[in-house]
Amino acid sequence: MALVFPFKKTFPDSTSSKDKDKPDYEFSKAINLYSSQREKLGISLEELSNKTKISKNVLIAIENGYKESLPETTYLISMIRKLEIELDL
Repeated sequence: MALVFPFKKTFPDSTSSKDKDKPDYEFSKAINLYSSQREKLGISLEELSNKTKISKNVLIAIENGYKESLPETTYLISMIRKLEIELDL
């Protein structure tokens, strides 16, 4: 199962008012999945940082939903792919 973040291109079926809240919902859903899987595997942020070569600060920003602290989308997408592989998502 892949993490779904709002910066990935998606093509909504309709443009209802519910779709406007969808990116935040999807983002929080992905954060919860990431956090729970990391905790389930018993991997600390420091271990994950060492294994994926992603800054601990970026991992903290992802896990806590600090969008303003995240890197540019291009870099973030590759980081998310590394996390998906490392956490078996």
